[in-house]
Amino acid sequence: MQFEQKKVNHIFHYTKTIFSLKSMLQNGFIPSYCLEKVGDNKYYIPMVSFCNIPIKDVELYARYGNYGIGMSLDWAIKNCISPVVYTHEKTTFRNIHHEINNILIWDLMEKMIPNAIKAKLKDDEDKTDYSKFEEIIKQVNKITVPAIQHYKNWKVEYKGKEILTYLEKEWRFIPNLPEKKIISSNEDEYQLLQEDKFRNKPHFPEFTLEISELSDLRYIMIKNNSQRNIIINILSKKFGKPNVIDSILNGNLLIFNPKNIKNDF
Repeated sequence: MQFEQKKVNHIFHYTKTIFSLKSMLQNGFIPSYCLEKVGDNKYYIPMVSFCNIPIKDVELYARYGNYGIGMSLDWAIKNCISPVVYTHEKTTFRNIHHEINNILIWDLMEKMIPNAIKAKLKDDEDKTDYSKFEEIIKQVNKITVPAIQHYKNWKVEYKGKEILTYLEKEWRFIPNLPEKKIISSNEDEYQLLQEDKFRNKPHFPEFTLEISELSDLRYIMIKNNSQRNIIINILSKKFGKPNVIDSILNGNLLIFNPKNIKNDF
């Protein structure tokens, strides 16, 4: 007997307003820094988050927004969107970035401090070339930073309640930024982000993930049925009305109100 698995062939992104929904359909998904606690450490990570959950469950996660877009799983893989790795308090590698960097920095300090003292006693400056250590840290970060970008604690506190995040089956689009791929709590930018003074959201319009093919668009979640025509008009201007109507009629695209899903399934 062939082993069969249920496969959810879409990833779902939530948003809070009809304005944001319309903007994403027209322009695509724009990454921003999001605060994540990974292991014992907090980071701002640039991303767009998606959930790989069945349509019947979408209303369970409406705390992220009452509107949403479901894209095909093929589109996700084509655009290097990857599932996260969930960790818990006993996961041995959950603090990998923090711990490896601490080892390297202490190793560097152990060499810098004696050299600095010797130079001071000689009334001279430390002329030791530390570029090798800086390069090692950069090379290590090329490994640890992408890992941290895709780590997530399996449960979090949300408005005083415990949320089991692993049930969301999160996938992430991580833009390939030239620098500041993550921001740790000891960096100046962290405080700016805390105070919403970093830059206007969404933070990285230059890394927009576009919706360029109608066939990649599977689901659109609206708050009420009166918004259906608004969405169809937006899609018609972008992809052509006959194509949109055909996509709806052949079942490739569903525009739905989650209350109907909850009541009917």
